[in-house]
Amino acid sequence: MQPHTLKLVPDFALVCAVMLTGIFSPAVFAAAETNSVHIALVFDDGPFPDHAPKLLELFAREGIHVTFNLVASNVVAHPETARAIVAAGHEVANHSFGHQHAKTLSDAELEHEIVAAQKIIAEKSGFTPRWYWPPFLKADDRVRAMAGNAGIEVYSLKQVVVSGDYDRAVNAEEIKRRATTGVTDGSVILCHEWRDETLAQLPAILAELRRQGCVFETFSELAAHNRAKKPAT
Repeated sequence: MQPHTLKLVPDFALVCAVMLTGIFSPAVFAAAETNSVHIALVFDDGPFPDHAPKLLELFAREGIHVTFNLVASNVVAHPETARAIVAAGHEVANHSFGHQHAKTLSDAELEHEIVAAQKIIAEKSGFTPRWYWPPFLKADDRVRAMAGNAGIEVYSLKQVVVSGDYDRAVNAEEIKRRATTGVTDGSVILCHEWRDETLAQLPAILAELRRQGCVFETFSELAAHNRAKKPAT
């Protein structure tokens, strides 16, 4: 009988080599870790009961966790959906009360958008957000100070990859292309919960990101990874 030849898929070659040789070297595992691309996949503007359950089902099948950036007014309307997101093990961030441009708001209005939203999201979802994810990714000193008043901080971006799915003119294929292009270690990939085309493209997006060596993390997990990788000063 001819001996069998073991063909190693590139993504698993390093792990298989360790298993076959019995060499459990810290350097080998460090090399594998170095080659990983840690990212956070995030979904803005929910929760929406027509969309979030489909995303949760997909993420359960794929075995990944993401971050849902929730708008408090939608949490008030759909608290059961917010709780389902938390129950599935995903992270929730504060994405304001009504998704307003901060520069157009008075201090009292900004307080409602951030501080009141924090209380609502924590109460209705059962999860106390650690991060504020500002609408339109616009944050100044006033926004950061108000987030501090809410006991949270504005999420610090290393790099954001914007899928463009907020724009109806961006079609499904272009959403996929943008979400998987230019991804580097520490990237946040920005999508929106309400876009049907994003949901349709997600299996292909996840497959391509995995091909690129991506490891899917929540905001908090990625923040810890980025801090650990930051050179000492």
